[in-house]
Amino acid sequence: MSCIYREKIKDYLEEKLPPKEMETMEKHLESCAECQAELDKYLDPKLSLEVKPPDVEDEVLVRKIKARIKGMRRIILYGLLGFILGLFSRFYTLDEFLLTKAMMALPYKLAEFVLGIFFSGNVVLSGDRMYYYYQGGMGFFPYHPLLDFLATTVTPAIIASFMAVMIGYFLSDKRVFRRQNILKFLVTWFIIFLVWTGTLYGTYNHALGKINNLEGIKALTVYTAEKNSTSWLIRIDQDAFRDEKYTKLVAIISEAEKVTAKIYPQAKNGYEMLVSFSGGGTIPIYLDRDSGEMIVKNGSAYLIPPEKLEYINGVLGGKKND
Repeated sequence: MSCIYREKIKDYLEEKLPPKEMETMEKHLESCAECQAELDKYLDPKLSLEVKPPDVEDEVLVRKIKARIKGMRRIILYGLLGFILGLFSRFYTLDEFLLTKAMMALPYKLAEFVLGIFFSGNVVLSGDRMYYYYQGGMGFFPYHPLLDFLATTVTPAIIASFMAVMIGYFLSDKRVFRRQNILKFLVTWFIIFLVWTGTLYGTYNHALGKINNLEGIKALTVYTAEKNSTSWLIRIDQDAFRDEKYTKLVAIISEAEKVTAKIYPQAKNGYEMLVSFSGGGTIPIYLDRDSGEMIVKNGSAYLIPPEKLEYINGVLGGKKND
């Protein structure tokens, strides 16, 4: 059976109903799928503005159709502009002009708050941050440079686009963009944000798994470390792996025996290596040239047997600084 309100939709759009009926109709449209579908037939954004619907004669209705098309374009434009501005939100956290800082840095601060709910346990002390740390970095993914950069830039952009789209909705005709449409948008945005957060979580944990297992080492930059100073020694990457001695060196590191976790040392006498893994993980690892003790920045510790340590010292110890 057809809804009794359906025949009033055209008059509702043309604003011919009495004020009380207009209000009743608006509330009814929030819950009646049949009337909503009928309303959408009149307000189809794909409808050509040059040709009126067959049963439309009133100019008010045509203006409503134009309002929907214009409103949709405005919302899309606001969303894109919000996303672009959000990409640069982190640069405004240190802005001296208070008004600009309050407006432009807001997406960054909201992103920092939301991500902090899930990833605050990953943050390390400022003195332990990696060499790649940059202005505005949130530090939630300290051992994955690319992921930390994406989290710091893309997350505020997603939040900024959400804020911009909501502004676009509120500036649109409330009879054209009903609350149901806003709810659909909120649900869609929430799902997108959850997927993004889940991607960050999964990617980082995958990288940590490789780090903890010393699996998939693709490059390492080696420094000689004595007391509190370091000096560059050599970079071993995919090209260097063509040399068998470096391939064997990486294999020895990967096969080291895991032992009880230890604190990363301040005073050193050996080699400090900035190790990159497939999957994006990057972390410092210290190798004591005398004991064979190898300590990862996150506290994991390993032990290299004396005969294999002698081989590493032979390869790295005989390498002169360039």
